[in-house]
Amino acid sequence: MPFGHKTPEILANEIEFHRDLHDVHDVHDVHDVHAGAFLVLEGKDDLRFWRERCDRRCELVDGEGKPNVVGALHHLDRRGFKGALGLVDSDYDTFMSNEPPSANLVATDAHDLECVLCRSASLDAVIAKHGNSSRIRELEDAEGTDVRQALLNRALVFGCVRLAAALWREGDAMKEVRVTRFVCERTWRVDADTLLTTVAKKSTRSREAWQTRTNELLQEDPWFVVRGHDMLQILCIGLRRVLGDLPATVGVKGIRSALQREMARECLEATGLWKGIREWEARNSPFTVLPR
Repeated sequence: MPFGHKTPEILANEIEFHRDLHDVHDVHDVHDVHAGAFLVLEGKDDLRFWRERCDRRCELVDGEGKPNVVGALHHLDRRGFKGALGLVDSDYDTFMSNEPPSANLVATDAHDLECVLCRSASLDAVIAKHGNSSRIRELEDAEGTDVRQALLNRALVFGCVRLAAALWREGDAMKEVRVTRFVCERTWRVDADTLLTTVAKKSTRSREAWQTRTNELLQEDPWFVVRGHDMLQILCIGLRRVLGDLPATVGVKGIRSALQREMARECLEATGLWKGIREWEARNSPFTVLPR
């Protein structure tokens, strides 16, 4: 459904319009009627991921951003519309006490879809394809952990800082934070000291306060703290020299696409995201989103 320039109300109206076309008098419009479920997604990356994984009777909708998806479902709920499900990233909602505002919204069981992918066997497949086994083994021996945990540990440095900034509403402090600025391509190490110093200079709090808060946040579920885009950037940097010989022409988009291609159905079925969709289907029969 090629929507464009959406607001929540426009998005809701267009979904409702496609369901209500059976009321028009022009029979030539009947083929546009959609009686099945609508799956409302945050953007094109999500569309690409779900397109091959949804029931053919389910219509995928580009919501053009999480606020639009959440807002559109709010409008549709108030109107009593049936059969629309929104999928959104959890982001930091868990920490900000932002409860899902609708029973027709399902959030990822990690920070975002990229984190769901990195937590799955998709990551193993991508690393096996683009990495060097001897270099990977050397890294794992040196750090005493596997590549997934090594990647997660590095992403956590950024994730804790981002979460602290969100909780403190210190958004301006994050403006100069770029993963490539603080991760060494030669060693794959994160310069956490410089990162904290940079953030503190742009905030109202001391470096010591940032250090203390980020250390506290290490106790939280790491998969909700890290941001998927950070993980993919860090993975790309690691694969270029420390873990493999990834060409510079392959960036975050290429790695994300590879992870999506490698996500097998059995891996997706093991996620809380899949379970949430199945539970929605059970409450909203006969609408279906996922194939049987």
